Amino acid sequence: MEQRGSEFWVKVQDIRQFHQEEDDALTLLWLLEGSADLHTDQRQMTLTADSLTIVNRNQRWQLTSESGNTTMCVMLSGRRIQQLCSDFFTHDYAIPPEAGSSWPPGDELRHLLRQLLVCTLINDQHRYRLEATRWLSEILLLLTSRFQQPARLLLREHHPGVSKRIARVVERINASYTRRITLAEIAGSEFVSEAWLSRLFRKEMGVSFMQYITTLRLEKAADALRLTNRPLHQIALEQGFASTRMMSDLFRRHHQMAPGAYRKQRRHHAGMPRLRPGNGEQLYPVAVDKLFSLLNEAETRGREPLPLNPHPVQERVLDLHLLQPAAPLRHTRMVVTVRELDDLLREDVRRELEKLGEAMPLFGIDIAEPFLSSRLFASGWDDPLMAGYACWYNLHQVFSWLAQKQWTVLLHTGLTTRTDLLARFLQQSVNHFSPEITDRWQFVMHWSTQASEETRAQVWQAQRATLREYLPQATFGVWHRFAPGHTGHNDEALLDSTLLTQADFLACPADANELLDLAQLDPAHLSSSENYPVQKVRQILTSLRQRKLSLPVWLLSWNTLTGNTRATNGWFFRGALLMQNLLGLSEQVWLAGFWLNSGLQGEARANNTIDTSSLALQYNHGLPRPIYWVVWLWRRLRGEVLVNEKNLLLLRHHNGYQLLLRNTVVFNPLLSSEEAFIQRFRQQYHVQLKGLSGRWRIKCHLFDQHNGALYPLIEGVRSERGPDEEMWRWMEHKARPTLSMRDERLHDGWQITASLESNALMLFELAPLLSHET
Repeated sequence: MEQRGSEFWVKVQDIRQFHQEEDDALTLLWLLEGSADLHTDQRQMTLTADSLTIVNRNQRWQLTSESGNTTMCVMLSGRRIQQLCSDFFTHDYAIPPEAGSSWPPGDELRHLLRQLLVCTLINDQHRYRLEATRWLSEILLLLTSRFQQPARLLLREHHPGVSKRIARVVERINASYTRRITLAEIAGSEFVSEAWLSRLFRKEMGVSFMQYITTLRLEKAADALRLTNRPLHQIALEQGFASTRMMSDLFRRHHQMAPGAYRKQRRHHAGMPRLRPGNGEQLYPVAVDKLFSLLNEAETRGREPLPLNPHPVQERVLDLHLLQPAAPLRHTRMVVTVRELDDLLREDVRRELEKLGEAMPLFGIDIAEPFLSSRLFASGWDDPLMAGYACWYNLHQVFSWLAQKQWTVLLHTGLTTRTDLLARFLQQSVNHFSPEITDRWQFVMHWSTQASEETRAQVWQAQRATLREYLPQATFGVWHRFAPGHTGHNDEALLDSTLLTQADFLACPADANELLDLAQLDPAHLSSSENYPVQKVRQILTSLRQRKLSLPVWLLSWNTLTGNTRATNGWFFRGALLMQNLLGLSEQVWLAGFWLNSGLQGEARANNTIDTSSLALQYNHGLPRPIYWVVWLWRRLRGEVLVNEKNLLLLRHHNGYQLLLRNTVVFNPLLSSEEAFIQRFRQQYHVQLKGLSGRWRIKCHLFDQHNGALYPLIEGVRSERGPDEEMWRWMEHKARPTLSMRDERLHDGWQITASLESNALMLFELAPLLSHET
C-alpha cells in the first residue's frame, strides 16, 4: 500500500532490502511487526515490533530484514516543512535512547501514525489529502514539542577555532538556505549589528556571508544532480535559487561546466557512498486484511491525548564544582520620574515615594518639567519681597524633603528655558538653600531637532556657563530621543557635535512600542521588540565608541512591548520580558528610570489609553504594577554569576545560591486575553544542581499572571462601583509573588521540575542550614 505526492509519501510494505540516498526528506519508520536492521550514516540499530525511529534529512539510510515484517514509512518533504516552520531544521529529531517502550510521547506518535494509516487505507479520494494533512500537521507539531534534539555544531567539531556565535550562524544557514535568508535576519537573531557580524563571519570563515550561502546551495544542487533525476528547474527552486538561469550561470563559474554536463559526467563516477545498496530493492506488499487486523488490535497502552507544548522541555544539569564564577551581578541605579515639582507637595505622592524608598534603593527623583508648567513658578516667583515668598517656602519644603531622603534631583531644561530666568533661579536657590540641598542637583538639556546647530550650541554654552557660575559641582547632560531601529540624521548631528565632548552624560528613552503598529504586526518586527531597550542602548554606546567618546548613558524612560489600551495593558503579563531587559540594561546603563503613576498617567486614562513611553511602578489607585515586583525580585539577586543564559540565571552568594528561571515570550498584546492562545507558550524546565549536600532551606518566589498579577484580581470583582477600601487592601496583599519554603536534606544534588506560564518568573533561593538551625 502506497500514497505518494510532492509533499509526503506514505507506504506500508514488507521490506527485506531498501536503500534511500541522501535527500531533504524527514523520515519516520514504525515497525508494526517483525524485525529489521537499520543502517544510517551515523548509527546501526535493530528494530523490533512496535519500534519507532526518526531519520533526519540529508542522511543515507538502508533497511534490511531476513524475515517478513510490516513497516510503515512516512517521508515528509523538507521544503514543505520549511514553508510551515522556517526554523524546523535548526534542530535534529530523535527518540531518546532512554525513552524505552512506555514513553508517553512515543505512544502519542504511534497514535497519530495509526490515524494516518487508517485514512490512507480508507483512501477517500475527495478527502484523503485533507485528512492526511491534518494528521501530518499534528505529527510535526508533536515532533517540535517532544522530539527535538540540539543540532550538533559540526562546524566547531571540525574547526575548533570558530567561535560559538559563528557556529550558530552557520547551523542556522545550513537549516534555512533553501529560502531567502538575509544578513539582517541573522544579525537580529544574534542581537548584533550587520556590519559587525559580516566582519566576524568573513574573518572566521574566510568568505563573505553571501558567498557561503551561494557555495552551499551549489554544493546541494550538485548532490541533487548526481543522486536524483529531478529536472533543473525543480532543483533550482528547491535549493533557493531565484531562477534556473541564475543557478546555471553560478554553477558554470563554480564547476567550470554546465549542470547537465556535470550530471552526465558525475552520475556514475561519484565518490563511494558510506552506504551501499544491496542486490536491488526487495519490497513485498502487505495484505490489506492483515493491516486491518493489526489496526483492530487494542493499543498496548491506554492513551489520553497529550497536551501539545510548542516548547520542548528545557533540561540542564549543572555541576557546581565545575562552574567558574564570573563578575558579580551588577545593579544599575534607579530614578523615579514625576512630571512637576508641584507633585512633590502632595502627601499621597510623598507617601508613595517613601514606600518605594523603603522597599528598594532609589538614587534620585527626575523632575520632567520643573520650569515649563509648574504652578510654583507663577507670576512674581522671582520677587524677593512679596509674591515670591510663597513660592520659595514651597520649594524649600520640596527640596529639603528630597535632601533628607538623600535623593539626587534631576532637573530638565530646554531651548525654551530662558537663561536669565535660570540664572535668577539658581542665584536665589543658592541664597535660600544650604549646600546639602543644592549639592544633589543635576541638570539635563533636551536636544531639539527643530533648532539650528548654531542655536543649540548657543543655548548649551549659555546654560552650561550659568550652572558653572552658581553650582560648579552639578553635572550637565544632554537628552535626546534617538530614532527607533537605526541612527537617523538628527542622531548623527548630535553624535558629531561638540556638545557631547562637554556633556557629563547622555540621557535617552527606549520604548519598544515606537517600533510597532499592533494592528499590523508581523513576526519579524514582533521578535525584534523583545530586547529593544537593550539593543537601542547598545547601538548608542557603539556610536559613542566609534567617535572615541566615553559617556555614561542614563536611560530615563524605557518600556518593552505592551498594549496601548487599558484592557490590553492589564492582560499582557510580561514579568520575564521585563526582567530580561532589566538584566541586560544593568550591564550597559549608569541609571534606569521609572515613572511614578501620579497625575501624569491620569491624563492618559481620561482618553482610555495608557502612556507607554515608560514603565509606571504603580496603578492610579496606588497598587503595584508588575514592573514593581520585577524590580523587587531583581534587587534580591546578588552574588557571583555562575550561569547566565536567556531563561536561566544561577548566582552564588557566600555559601548560598539563587536560581532564576524565566519563560520569556513576546507576542501580540491584542491576543493576550485569549487564554487558549497564551497557554501555548507554557514552558517546562528540569534543572539539576550537582554538588549540594547537607540540610538546605529552599525558598521559591513565583510571579506569573495567576500568582501576583493584579489585573485578574480586579477582573474578579463583581461590582458596578468597583472595589471598596477593604477590597483594595486585600488585593494589595494578594498582588505579590507567592512565596513557599521548605527544608531538605540533600545528597550530592538538588533538582526541580517546573512549568512556567508565558513570561512567568520563578526564583529559588538556597541557603545552607547551620547545625543549631536544624
